[in-house]
Amino acid sequence: MSIEELLLQMEQYRLRREQRDCRPDWLKQFVQQASAVFEPLSQVGRVGYDCQFDERGWTVCMYLGTTEIVGGARDGQIDHASFRIDLNSLTALFSTVTRFEWYSLGGNSTEVSTAEKIRSLICVHGSVGGAHEVRLELLATPPDFVGPGLHCRPDGAIYETH
Repeated sequence: MSIEELLLQMEQYRLRREQRDCRPDWLKQFVQQASAVFEPLSQVGRVGYDCQFDERGWTVCMYLGTTEIVGGARDGQIDHASFRIDLNSLTALFSTVTRFEWYSLGGNSTEVSTAEKIRSLICVHGSVGGAHEVRLELLATPPDFVGPGLHCRPDGAIYETH
């Protein structure tokens, strides 16, 4: 396969992927604004998200992705990004806030590494744009099924995984 064919195939894949995005424009804008409240405390981070719609409205789950070390003595190590969130900026994304909660969830004692299973979650329920019900969940660490968002080489170079 030539480079031109590969580039064409990649562009067609990107277009098909964009066409599958059924999120309304106001929600895409909300996700972009919510991504800005994540402030990495060291190096860089990549915000991941998932949007689900049900009878109560949209649930948006967001988190700062992990970084996998590639090569060197720490090859394969997964680092969780440290970050902070300005809660005033977070609530300002909503027209009205009906609930504002923080959860700290620990793993059960039979798990191999309980310390790694402790989760922290900020949850905001409210309306966006005055008419759209949204539940925003900000996770301290990504869900277990999500792979690393970034790779870091031993020389410190960081690159995206996809």
